[in-house]
Amino acid sequence: MPYIFLVFFSILLTACTNTGTNSPSVPTTLSSETATSGLPTTTQTTDIDDLKIAPENTIVGKYTLKRGAFSHGSIYQDINEGYLVIEELDVNNYGYYYVTIVNKISPETHSGIFYEKGGKFVQKVIYNDENSNQSKIETVDNISITYDDNILKIVIDSNKKETTIWERDDGVATKSNKIMEALQNAKQEYMDFYKNKCVSANVKCADKEYTPVND
Repeated sequence: MPYIFLVFFSILLTACTNTGTNSPSVPTTLSSETATSGLPTTTQTTDIDDLKIAPENTIVGKYTLKRGAFSHGSIYQDINEGYLVIEELDVNNYGYYYVTIVNKISPETHSGIFYEKGGKFVQKVIYNDENSNQSKIETVDNISITYDDNILKIVIDSNKKETTIWERDDGVATKSNKIMEALQNAKQEYMDFYKNKCVSANVKCADKEYTPVND
């Protein structure tokens, strides 16, 4: 009799286990909220200039003028033609030279260094020190540069305000003989007064040791 009772109790226990509430199954896929959030992230607090890698949308390149104008007091004048060259000196410094033409006036040449700090640009101007034979460098916060999809906009606010909008040259742009000749002069000025002096030990153009860029 005890043996029969034990068998009956075992059958009853098995039936109760099979008909009981099942444990919830583990989902095989993440919810959309979990998939989107992913692992916790932390905010980058390191100065970006300490880690900077040249971005894909760099301002380096050659550009033709789309349109431009300058104003000086009550004088306003459209800029008819121009060509711009920008090269990278190091991760924060960009050497530039360009030419602009207004109507039939002789071309005007420009050259210098754009210095990027914290996502903004200033100009570095090299000048000869009156009290010594060495040149000195000065930063001037008078420019605004924006770049988007091969279009570069430069606003210079000094004794006259100049706004120029440039389009990256894809290699097929035609340049007038006047522009070509003036561009060579602008390049020579840039080499003499900026690039070559940056290479010399007398002028510290970059935050780090200057690395020359091959032409």
